[in-house]
Amino acid sequence: MTYFLRVAERKSITLAAEELNVAQPTLTKSMRLLEEELGSQLFCRLPRGVELTEAGKHLVRHAQGIKVQMAEARSELNSLQKGDSGTVTIGAGPAWLRRHLPEAIARSIATRPELRINIYDGFDEALFRKLRRGEVDFVVSETPSQNAGDLDVEVLTSIDVCVIARKGHPLAHRKSISLVELLAYPWVLPFAVTRARQRLDAQFMLRNVSPPEPAVETDSLAFMISMVRCSDALSYTTSTAVTNPEGAGLVILPITALTCERDAGIVRRKDSWVSPAAAIVIQAIRSISAEDPHN
Repeated sequence: MTYFLRVAERKSITLAAEELNVAQPTLTKSMRLLEEELGSQLFCRLPRGVELTEAGKHLVRHAQGIKVQMAEARSELNSLQKGDSGTVTIGAGPAWLRRHLPEAIARSIATRPELRINIYDGFDEALFRKLRRGEVDFVVSETPSQNAGDLDVEVLTSIDVCVIARKGHPLAHRKSISLVELLAYPWVLPFAVTRARQRLDAQFMLRNVSPPEPAVETDSLAFMISMVRCSDALSYTTSTAVTNPEGAGLVILPITALTCERDAGIVRRKDSWVSPAAAIVIQAIRSISAEDPHN
């Protein structure tokens, strides 16, 4: 399956063989044996490289699942030896990176100094892709859409999303602002695949106004905040981006149509195994969220 996935990714047996450090004839033979075993052609051989057949595309999904399950099996067996120690890899949305998660990790390592924590930051959809590929143990972020049936969601907090600007912005002291007026200014926004961006666009379209065309798209909240602070650009993000220390010099614009509350919490692969080390961090996150359910 590892060989198959690498060939599928590279669309070339030659490139895959080089990266896997195996002889090209050996890899070619392995792919033919796999096709014979499954009774299906997985690749169309092209003058340069290969292309997945329909059967091959279906097998990619199963192979990725097997890869994730094997990684979980290794983690589980490793944890049986190490007990509560071990490494926990977490995907964290912008609001969680600034509140709740740092305190939860501090509490966890205070009671279990042998824990090792890896943190990946980003916006929701990018984190969910990492989760599905088994690259993180769990994600703390805005909850995914209802059709994410392969994920388990535990709602713990709520997060406010709003339009932000610098304190000296021409709109900063206005009590009433129309959506059309917002379009006169540049926007710096997360990529279109994120829930926040989709929600923003939907609210504009619901009122028959074209959504803003961002001057800049980024997956870095720090960059968004910095650009808003030093220009007339607007952005759409969590209210904590303004209320936290790094939000000094920023204000929330009073636009009711674009201010909303969203659920957030812990997201895991459905029926995935939780290591003892991960369970310690998850319990700390639950406790802190119960103390302060608004992140």
